[in-house]
Amino acid sequence: MFCMWIPRRSSFLIALALLFAAPAQAASLTVLAPASATAGLQPLAAQYTASTGLAVTVGGGSRAKVVDALKTGPADVVVLPTNDMADLPNVTGMTPLGRITVGVAVKAGAKVPDISTPEKFVKVLLAAKGVAYADPSAGTSAGKVIDQLLQAAEFKGVKRVPVQGLAVTALANGTADIALQMLPELATDKDVALAGPVPSAYGAGVDFSAAIASVTNDATQAGAFVSYLADPKNGPVWQKNGLEPLFH
Repeated sequence: MFCMWIPRRSSFLIALALLFAAPAQAASLTVLAPASATAGLQPLAAQYTASTGLAVTVGGGSRAKVVDALKTGPADVVVLPTNDMADLPNVTGMTPLGRITVGVAVKAGAKVPDISTPEKFVKVLLAAKGVAYADPSAGTSAGKVIDQLLQAAEFKGVKRVPVQGLAVTALANGTADIALQMLPELATDKDVALAGPVPSAYGAGVDFSAAIASVTNDATQAGAFVSYLADPKNGPVWQKNGLEPLFH
């Protein structure tokens, strides 16, 4: 005799509860970062999407915009200077990535100075009518690093031009003829000519890390992407785009 099995009501309710209790898989990931880090993030996000099928969107903008977005979202992963990250209460799982060097640029069309040695670099800055950099009072890590650099005795006499925002804006309005800014930002700016990085003897750079945003809808997927960013096999991509990785 044929009998049809009918699940007990309690079993049905348990199954239904488990279905709704299971965390929803993210349809995509939103990664927030300042412009200095997006050069490396964009190709890595594309590679990750190609290998996993999970769409990854990279955005953010200024440091202030990134910090604001972390409060309300959408945000899953954030890449920021390590010192900034350490002060944020709404990120977890901070993972060091590497260092981005400060670069030197002039307005497009101007003669590109030779800064290949510390001595030549100092000479160029002393001769400039103005050296622009992010105002450290705005809280940016780059601004603080550059301001500290310019406090060295050999830079006494440099005409400093602190800027609210990007240093290159001072090249455009003529208040400075040298800009000190994160190297990847300068490398992608068609309105400036890149002279190169600040000589390594000065150690002018900013350490960056990645972390999971507290407002993420899928911490597991976000954590997997953070691990991907710190995978040694991706070191060459970071290097090509201005970040010297800490992992090998």
